[in-house]
Amino acid sequence: MVASETPSRELMSGQLGIWYAQQLSPGNPAYNIGNCVEIHGELDADLLVTALRRALDEADAYRLRFRIEADTPRQYVDDTPDHAVQVLDLSTAQDPRGAADTWMREELEHPVDLTGQPLYRHAVLKLGESTHLWYQRIHHVALDGVSLRIFSGRVADIYTALAEGRDPADGAPESVAVLMDADRSYRDSADFGRDRDFWTGLLADLPDAAVTESREAGPDTHRARRMPDAPARHLSDVGPAETGALKAVARRLKTSFAALMISAAALYHHRITGAEDIVVGVSVNGRTRRAELAIPGMTSNIMPIRLSITPTTTVAELVRETGRALHAGLRHQRYQYKDILADLRRVGGGALCGLIVNVIPMEQPLRFGDCSATITGLSSGPTEDLKIDVYDRSPDVGLQIAVDVNRDLHTPTAGQDISRRLRTVLNWLTEAAPNDTVAHVDLLDGVERRWVVEGWNATAVGGGVGVGLVPELFAAQVARTPGSVAVVAGGVGCRTPNSMRGRVVWRGC
Repeated sequence: MVASETPSRELMSGQLGIWYAQQLSPGNPAYNIGNCVEIHGELDADLLVTALRRALDEADAYRLRFRIEADTPRQYVDDTPDHAVQVLDLSTAQDPRGAADTWMREELEHPVDLTGQPLYRHAVLKLGESTHLWYQRIHHVALDGVSLRIFSGRVADIYTALAEGRDPADGAPESVAVLMDADRSYRDSADFGRDRDFWTGLLADLPDAAVTESREAGPDTHRARRMPDAPARHLSDVGPAETGALKAVARRLKTSFAALMISAAALYHHRITGAEDIVVGVSVNGRTRRAELAIPGMTSNIMPIRLSITPTTTVAELVRETGRALHAGLRHQRYQYKDILADLRRVGGGALCGLIVNVIPMEQPLRFGDCSATITGLSSGPTEDLKIDVYDRSPDVGLQIAVDVNRDLHTPTAGQDISRRLRTVLNWLTEAAPNDTVAHVDLLDGVERRWVVEGWNATAVGGGVGVGLVPELFAAQVARTPGSVAVVAGGVGCRTPNSMRGRVVWRGC
């Protein structure tokens, strides 16, 4: 059957927003999501390719194709795909890991034609006899980040079964059509209206979102809203000991690890911005039935939770409020973030959630036969402002924290700075008592503190600058450098006109 004759389905709610955003910027690769699985041990690369192709046959979301019918995007499953898997031997390169990182970074920036084929890319990169990388990339319109981990686990299970001579048929996921049916049923149900009322009631009186971090204004800062470019990502590893300490704090406070990490991000936001009415966007599955959780597909959503944090808020109060907000919101998580924006009349306006947090929980450690493996997140899609992905990996590896910042809004070093300050909050939480107030969190490091306490208070004038009134100093500077820019406003610099170089007019109020 040719593609034009294959029965098609409507796009799910979460897919539609991504589809239309991509149409506004066809060459933008920001919606490419991907990860890298680092495998240690005597891996059979050919067997991994076999397992990968079998898993791709099972997971029909990878075989989704898109076309336009009557000016409307539709999707269908291609039953005749060619699962190309590239195998690269980089072991002879001077720096195999560096060569692999460069290759993956460049490949991840490959633009995708949503009406073309295919939407994904897989590759096995050999770095040495006992080290391989499995790279996977797919467009977000077909799969979400949780599905990448589901799929990775399935490939590992198939590889292990084949290596041990077992039939890997058990564990194959159901069709993505199950998710499509569930999405349509939800939008036609009474739950849809109840969820809309819940979010409207929670957020109707919300003030504008606070800026998440100091920003370096540039010529693009105030331009019309568009699909953001791929964010700048900074990765930070949290060792097993620190990870264990954080999980002990969560147990001591009788909260989940995810709630603790979201609380930490919200606390960072409060301390940086001074905002007390805070909305944090939390990445959720958008699925409420257990049978749907193991099916690769695109159902993820951003769930806004609203928190009140003041300097007198205690640690116990913060995590308790976060837990309650999560519990209440998760019952309404299927209602799409884009629909909330439309209901609040914020489409095209300021971001509802300046901060997005995605805590990806630990699953069974990945093993390919006798080989151990660790997942590194490479990209989880664009961000309006700031996004923090927390990858909860195996206990002997610890966490990985990825900080994504919008390049148009943040300075080049913002991701690194945010990561460092978030780690400061996490370290403080491991030592704080439940009744300690959040005002005690100090985000300044030693260098920054010296600047604030000593540098900014060093009022002695030097360097040849004279002493006098501001108009007099201004006039002296004009005389010294008559051709230099005198005033900068709104990104536009103005030089002192010839007619004014002999006089300075100062108006005060």
